[in-house]
Amino acid sequence: MPAKGKVSLPIQTIFCIIPILDMYAAYRVKKLRKYLLIMILVIAVPVSIASSVFLPTDDEDLVEGFTNLMIYYYGVDDDQFIFSVGVQIGTILFAMFLIRRWSKQWNLQFD
Repeated sequence: MPAKGKVSLPIQTIFCIIPILDMYAAYRVKKLRKYLLIMILVIAVPVSIASSVFLPTDDEDLVEGFTNLMIYYYGVDDDQFIFSVGVQIGTILFAMFLIRRWSKQWNLQFD
């Protein structure tokens, strides 16, 4: 249920770190659709393209390779692991930026 009053910025920030709760944080400030659209267009699509260009896979099984690509699992290779960690950190920081900004705007409505 969307928040009926002010939301706590520290709690919203913690929600961004936990995988599914980032969407709940966006839902609380009535920005879920916008959040999902931005995350898909700004994060998922470019990262998928960059990973397929810079980190090609030699997988024979296309379904397994596609599944690994969609969950950003690149194996235990050093370059792939560093890329995966970098993507996760970047995604979390970008989510924090969006959620905190929208939460501040949401709280201004109730002042």
